[in-house]
Amino acid sequence: MNRRSLITGITTLIGFAVGLYLHSIFVYTMVGLAAGYVIVFWVPFFASWSQKRHQK
Repeated sequence: MNRRSLITGITTLIGFAVGLYLHSIFVYTMVGLAAGYVIVFWVPFFASWSQKRHQK
């Protein structure tokens, strides 16, 4: 299984569990999915961008 999809899936399940507890399943599932997307795509993107910027 791909590591990126595993991270996104885990954050989505955490959001689902929180939403189940707080009675807003859809909202927190989408928040978990968005958080997983940010962790998987944008954090490595900005880390590599920052490293390239400091090398010049």
